[in-house]
Amino acid sequence: PSVQTESTEKTIRATPLHEKSPSADLTAEENLEIGIQEHSAGQLQKSTYHLRLAAKEGLPTAMLLYALACRHGWGMKPNAEDGVMWLRKAIDSAGLGLVDVEAAISHASRSPNPDPGTELAERRKRKAQFALAIYELGISYMNGWGCAKDKALALRCYEVAGAWGDCDALAEAGYCYTQGVGCKKDLRKAAGLYRRAAEGGMSMAGNSW
Repeated sequence: PSVQTESTEKTIRATPLHEKSPSADLTAEENLEIGIQEHSAGQLQKSTYHLRLAAKEGLPTAMLLYALACRHGWGMKPNAEDGVMWLRKAIDSAGLGLVDVEAAISHASRSPNPDPGTELAERRKRKAQFALAIYELGISYMNGWGCAKDKALALRCYEVAGAWGDCDALAEAGYCYTQGVGCKKDLRKAAGLYRRAAEGGMSMAGNSW
């Protein structure tokens, strides 16, 4: 966009977000947008810089993305412990009052349809962020990334995330019950989880469940 001034007849063009100086007075949302843009462009160090700023301002999406940057070392030295810390912050900031995994499982079991159509869009967004953060936390526990390896707790994280609509988490939980990872084998339960993942849109080609 541009503005033509009457006095000077000069064109003043708006500076794209990614071209603004890092010292510019950017909002948390702008830092998040730049972080995503720079990541897509392969500029991981710049991306992580802006994601960190947005995360420190309290944006749940930025916290989640910065947590993954910490875990995988995107534009920075890998720090799995910080990754777990920021995942927990993202879960806490979702505003659902479900920081504790066991409490989340109990709540989900009482809410068979945690995302009814009457929910506000912002509420749905927060739940999706919560589900993804819990799923990623489960991956950390499953692999021992930044925390003690705990396959049973990882499975519980997958179940919580699945209860809030994360299809990847449902599939991971199904795999755990199929193979007996963090639990006793339960093919019937695995089948139900796989079906729910498929109903949620995940391709289950080649799966007979």
